[in-house]
Amino acid sequence: MTKVIATDLDGTLFYPKSYVHMVPKKNREFLQRFIRDGGRLVVVTSRHSSFTNKIAGKLGAPVDIIGTNGAYVVCDGKVIRESYFDAEGLRKLVIDIRENYDPKLMMVTSKRYPLIHMRASTSLGARILYVIFEAFQGTYREAWRSSDHLFFQEISKGEANKLMVLIGLSKRKQRLAKKITEKLQQDYPEFEFCWLNQFIEITPKGCNKASGLSFYLDNLKISEDNIKVVGDSGNDVPMFRLYQKQSYCMSHAPKEVQEEAAHVIDSVSDLGKELYPSEDSK
Repeated sequence: MTKVIATDLDGTLFYPKSYVHMVPKKNREFLQRFIRDGGRLVVVTSRHSSFTNKIAGKLGAPVDIIGTNGAYVVCDGKVIRESYFDAEGLRKLVIDIRENYDPKLMMVTSKRYPLIHMRASTSLGARILYVIFEAFQGTYREAWRSSDHLFFQEISKGEANKLMVLIGLSKRKQRLAKKITEKLQQDYPEFEFCWLNQFIEITPKGCNKASGLSFYLDNLKISEDNIKVVGDSGNDVPMFRLYQKQSYCMSHAPKEVQEEAAHVIDSVSDLGKELYPSEDSK
């Protein structure tokens, strides 16, 4: 029996994008029914709590949250887990990346701020592209600040829980980002690293979507046989591997990500065909 649906946001729950309603109609109606029938929905995302708090309102139903790739967990409206980087360790990593890998953009997420850009490592072209990109995000936009002082202030306070590094936008930079991810993982085993095409995503050790989801289920005393997990990108792979038989990958995801999941679907609402097999799920 499926008691929990755990879903990624961008490219998954938000696919296809609905710039007004955030969650597409079919996904919204399916999940509302699932929750009415006693199921629990938990969103598992790399985004900050200031963004994820909007989702319950958009769905009109209660939602639990595993945010910043497992660095914080919210269950029944209560924060039950918070994890942050060691301040000195993160500062050392940031300086190493800035001096040796020529990143186009570096962003830190902290307890208070969704995204803070470090200007010193950001080219003017990259900042302009990011501003243009954000301008067209509509309801999916996540607030950001650009300030070296604020960037290092949040690191020094010990309240940062995610670092994003953009190596570049070309296919060559994408391949380079993968190599850099592998090298950094060897050099800094005290962090979690994830390659997301041109981006490298970094979180505190033990903070990934799988660990956050495992902590959440243990808190509720729900077995792994009672969950379905859905995602579409590299940071979803840990939860695909941990809950392999109940893992679902979006059909538009990269092939190497699809291969990590047991099932491939076109939409989160497609889960309705399994949960309500006697009906013609729309």
